[in-house]
Amino acid sequence: MKNSLSSTRTFLYTPPLWNIRMVLLLTLFLVYELSSTIEAKSHTLSTYMNRTVVSKAGRYLTIGKQGITGEYSYSPYAKLAIRTVGFNSEITIKAVKMDKYLAMDSTGKAYLVVNETKEAVLTIKFRIITGFFSIRSKSYPSKYLAISGTGSVSGGTNTKSDDTLFALLFTT
Repeated sequence: MKNSLSSTRTFLYTPPLWNIRMVLLLTLFLVYELSSTIEAKSHTLSTYMNRTVVSKAGRYLTIGKQGITGEYSYSPYAKLAIRTVGFNSEITIKAVKMDKYLAMDSTGKAYLVVNETKEAVLTIKFRIITGFFSIRSKSYPSKYLAISGTGSVSGGTNTKSDDTLFALLFTT
């Protein structure tokens, strides 16, 4: 007996209807995966991390009744809630005790606001050479958060990458 090729139903190409079904199934799967990924990222973006911000000179960023200062000793007012609000290293810094947000204006002055405003959104830049971070205003990119040696907190224009005024660390 001879085996004929036509009886085995072997196709050299897949029928067009089968291709359409596979493309539709693959598209639905990819849309589901993309939506679940976006949902997972949006959940992680809204969580707060309680941290302290320390300058290269050893001063803690403190937001208390006396205002925004840099103190050598740790206090409960140095505990800050940092929340990511965007994908490009955009954060907000909220004082846990005072329940207010840190913001910067066009002159570089640091002040407190009750709600998250566009001036309260800051960006972080990691300096690979020094291992420190610098924090700058998203609305005014030339203004960086600076903690001076006397403890005053203000915004300044960053001129050197290793300047101790702008070098900050996040600690727990």
